[in-house]
Amino acid sequence: MRLALIATLAMSLAGADAAAAGDCPVEAPCHVATGDYVLRLPANWDGRTPLPLLMFFHGFADTPAGVLANSDIGSLADSQNLLLVLPAGLDRRWYVRPGAPAPRDDLAFATAVLDDVMARYPVDPRMVVAGGFSAGGFITWNLACYRPGRFTGFLPVAGAFWEPVPEGPCPGGPVRLRHVHGRWDGTVPLAGRRVGAGAKQGDVRASLAALIRTDHCATVPAQSEEHGQACSTWRGCAAGGALAFCSHPGGHEVKARWLAEGLAWLRALDAPRH
Repeated sequence: MRLALIATLAMSLAGADAAAAGDCPVEAPCHVATGDYVLRLPANWDGRTPLPLLMFFHGFADTPAGVLANSDIGSLADSQNLLLVLPAGLDRRWYVRPGAPAPRDDLAFATAVLDDVMARYPVDPRMVVAGGFSAGGFITWNLACYRPGRFTGFLPVAGAFWEPVPEGPCPGGPVRLRHVHGRWDGTVPLAGRRVGAGAKQGDVRASLAALIRTDHCATVPAQSEEHGQACSTWRGCAAGGALAFCSHPGGHEVKARWLAEGLAWLRALDAPRH
């Protein structure tokens, strides 16, 4: 009886340690060598089934706590039954502008966060997605171009490449990316804008052109209307490549619905064709 009690207590303590190791709330974020992140689990997860993962990068001057407090992004963990991972920008920003000072390699940081999450939880390797808003959209574009290997898809919102936009194909090879942008966005206009000495946001259409070259897609996209958005979808891309761009009649904003639609788009790419 005493041995059974000791065994039960040991199992309870081990479970508590495992829960503590995996818990990454806003008030006690998880750490990797170069920074922090917050993680949100779906409420009804059984603790065993591998989960899709969405790594979402916040906008300039924001934080993971700000994302969860001021938007509906956090609802995606439950509505999409996924692991929602929110990395924290160093000084609330992302350092991916070519030629600019970079106190941290943020593309390597994203990979380190992904490694840490996958060491804690079972992740469905078919859906490991990076997305982000505004400055978070810029790092998402850069991950897609330069470090795509660990992700199965990319869902940037209101971002692009910084100037200079890549002229040739991205070195990472074909990727799946669906971009959403407001036609009246004044913060990150579709044509880009200068934001400081030597700093210029890239043109969204030029950024798309770089991925058309990377994915070897047909140059003329198919057009459609989806939930009030005008969407262009490029066909005939190389294996592993898919590209879509949806514009909405709004400004500089992000909605969880657009990310959910992007996740559905990625799933449809893998659906059996009859």
